[in-house]
Amino acid sequence: MSSVRHLRILAFGASLTEGYYADGSKFHPYTQRLLELIRPLVADVEIQNAGISGEAVLSSTMLPRLKQILSLTKHKFDWVLILAGTNDTLRDQQQARKVFDQYKLLINECHEHGARVLAMTLPETVYPKDFPLDFQRQEFNRLLKEELKLAYSDIIVLDVERLLPRYSLSPNETEQIWDDEVHFTPQGYDQLGQFIFEALKPHLS
Repeated sequence: MSSVRHLRILAFGASLTEGYYADGSKFHPYTQRLLELIRPLVADVEIQNAGISGEAVLSSTMLPRLKQILSLTKHKFDWVLILAGTNDTLRDQQQARKVFDQYKLLINECHEHGARVLAMTLPETVYPKDFPLDFQRQEFNRLLKEELKLAYSDIIVLDVERLLPRYSLSPNETEQIWDDEVHFTPQGYDQLGQFIFEALKPHLS
């Protein structure tokens, strides 16, 4: 594969983007591994991590924060990677459709900036899929997988829920990948970075 000259990526979201683990005393974002994997293919690559733990899609801060980042950057981002919505659908129990509609405003901002978007489904949590408190997360993921492609022809949807499961793993595998009820271990974040790289790689030539 021939290398592109330069590549600028924005990783945007909340704690799963920031790389939260060990009760927030440490951070190991997936962007570290992603950068390691992209560097051999791209002559000049920069990845900005804009994850803020605890932030929600429906908060008063997320959309304005994205607008500010995109407007203040000196060089246009080629890609924006979005992993957001767990705080809305799990912690706050917001309606998935309401979160999804606001999420699309994030995507619209990225497209106005001229960037392509890789959107990620929300990983499983401590709640099993048959538990009522997990319904909004599952519904949000369904909307991402089924409706984003209809609304945006060039978007990539990475099914993190399927790629990094929780309940289908052995106890040993779970311990390696999952740090707590919601967040990954450093190894889990590295695996996420690997999956994102594999999704982006065909578009880097």
